Amino acid sequence: MKPRKKLKPTLADVAAASGFSTATISRALRGDNAVTPDTRTAVLDVCAKLGYKPSIGGRILAQGASAFVGLSLGQTDNSTARYVSLLHQALSQQLTEIGWALRLVNSKDFNESLSEVGAMIIIGTVDHDPRIELCIKNSVPHVAIGYDKYNQGFSVLPDDDEGARLVARHFAKTGRKNMAIMPSRRDGDTEDISIRATACLDEGRRLNLSPKILPTINTITSTLDGYRSVIAALEDFKTIDCLFCETDEQALGAQAALVDSGFRVPEDIAIAGFDDLPELSAGLTTVKQDFSLLAATVLRLVEKARQGEQPTQVILPVELVVRASG
Repeated sequence: MKPRKKLKPTLADVAAASGFSTATISRALRGDNAVTPDTRTAVLDVCAKLGYKPSIGGRILAQGASAFVGLSLGQTDNSTARYVSLLHQALSQQLTEIGWALRLVNSKDFNESLSEVGAMIIIGTVDHDPRIELCIKNSVPHVAIGYDKYNQGFSVLPDDDEGARLVARHFAKTGRKNMAIMPSRRDGDTEDISIRATACLDEGRRLNLSPKILPTINTITSTLDGYRSVIAALEDFKTIDCLFCETDEQALGAQAALVDSGFRVPEDIAIAGFDDLPELSAGLTTVKQDFSLLAATVLRLVEKARQGEQPTQVILPVELVVRASG
């Protein structure tokens, strides 16, 4: 006789194990503010122990558009970019565990999508980001990932300032003398250089690294940006011995351009990026972001936004990972 297949735990099983009614459990799982934080934590603990996962299909049937959380891309964000795909994966996994569904929203479809989601996560933010203003106007709970100095709502930020300073300190500690910095500019940026580049420039000056900002050539991908920006500034690299790029994808393009031009990495020029994209950044010195922590923090703030709580900004820690590129 074949062993009987183990049945998936049900809402009734969670109710029996937790002592709460099925109605209370359902409210706790959808983030209803009528449920106390202690009760919700207790429900989630029991769900985790039993391996219970809410039905996304059932929630969509019951709640319609409000069962979806949108992930809004910036104007220059590519849905196939490694950073976007990693963030999408981390958010999808954690949303699935609590019975929500993630919907990817391109910038051109943002207005129409506001009526199709119960909350919005916004990436690739710029100052005075119109998407944030539209969410406020349409009463859509939202959380931004990134910097908009005018945003008074919920936001999650990696510690870009400290991460960039860690790179400059590492270059100084390893005996480098002349540092170049490659910013990553997007349409809509109001500053000449971003927080990462600004912090690295400031720390480089403090450490006597003679830091220099390189002009960035914008193309269709960040990797190609890095490659062409280095090619355009080859004369400068005769005196530069270390390079900080604001993203890993930029750094990989820059490294390829330097090697193609006859430079040795890291013997002649050390290179560092930012983000620590799995597999892609395997040999690259970089500043690591924890994507699982980022996703969990964003979803916690989404719940707070849905409940109408006071907005907060969370800055997440980063760490320097030293690899073969310098």
